[in-house]
Amino acid sequence: MFFERMYYEIRLLGWRVILTPLLIMPAYALIAGLLHYRHQDPSRFLSSSLEMILPVAIGIMVATLVSHDPAVELQLTLPIRFRTTTLLRLLLVFVWLFCVSLIGSAFLTIFHVSFLPQPAHAFTPVLQFLTGQLTWLVPLLWFTSAGLCISVLFRSRSGSASLLGGIWLIEIIFKDAIALKAWPLLLFPTTLLPLAGPLPQSLFNEWLL
Repeated sequence: MFFERMYYEIRLLGWRVILTPLLIMPAYALIAGLLHYRHQDPSRFLSSSLEMILPVAIGIMVATLVSHDPAVELQLTLPIRFRTTTLLRLLLVFVWLFCVSLIGSAFLTIFHVSFLPQPAHAFTPVLQFLTGQLTWLVPLLWFTSAGLCISVLFRSRSGSASLLGGIWLIEIIFKDAIALKAWPLLLFPTTLLPLAGPLPQSLFNEWLL
């Protein structure tokens, strides 16, 4: 019964949710190949796909799933509460984006094109890889939560997507001011700030926290 329910919910999510991250990553890889052909380092560009693009994509997906359901009247008549169904779909989307991001990060590490800060004292490869996952996991969690809260508040797919997009643009445009005055609100520090390469231990600890 559990697996049948999972299969049913995945079918309801549709190919748009499944294919969106799978189309983003090859597109980034193609552009990165062009950058490499022009003798430019593509590592920062590739890492930005995990830190900046997939998180905002999941935020918009979550906002769409929570604020719109063509069979909501039928859902309300079932013994399982609609909020339980919504949280289940949210979890499925998050797990899918998490797996895609983790696999993408592993490929970047294998091909030595990951753009990550390095501590003054070298980590073991495993610990360095696990630490590097924070670059995309934190914004992924943040946009998932923000997409859920904003969609519940506004009850509008377009309004929620616009607000999430606005937050994303503000993070990029005002990155320097946010980094100086409100560090916890800077969602993309690795891509937007010059933090990659060897760092003093104190600055690395600040990035880690």
